[in-house]
Amino acid sequence: MVPCASSSWRPVPRSHHRPLLPLEPARDSGAVAAALALGAQGVLMGTRFLASQEMSVSQAWKDRIVASDAADTVKAVGSERILPPFNRPGSAGVPHCLRTPLVDALREDPSQVDPAQTVPRVMAAILAGGGEEYLPFTGQSTALVHEVLPAGEIVRRMVKEAEAALAAAARAIGPRP
Repeated sequence: MVPCASSSWRPVPRSHHRPLLPLEPARDSGAVAAALALGAQGVLMGTRFLASQEMSVSQAWKDRIVASDAADTVKAVGSERILPPFNRPGSAGVPHCLRTPLVDALREDPSQVDPAQTVPRVMAAILAGGGEEYLPFTGQSTALVHEVLPAGEIVRRMVKEAEAALAAAARAIGPRP
């Protein structure tokens, strides 16, 4: 998808500039390198930064991310019943979460979840620094998160590894004529 979009990319006035990002989040430095090589101007790394020291989510949520595998995440179908829409109107995106009793109830029978009772509990938990017991948003890249690190260290490692992957790809292609 990125090569098609980047080949049709046209300069626009700076005030209207929108970065070109892949539809899928970057799961590791190889994905970052591939996205950049294909013309992307950035990547999405939400789950990785949820498990950073600076992120103000509970340690329990971060620990669940580190301990989880991709198969531990599910689409949070029905979450719009208790939260604002995840995406822009008309978009079909559905966030991923780690499973909880609330996530399962929303997926299996949303009508059993009463927003008048659930929303105040979820909001109170979030405002208290928690919420992982309700809707712990986490992408499938959770399988590649093995430790909670400072955000700066995550970026340093990702850049170093992506640069190495891009250099290896350039060597494999060889010099240009």
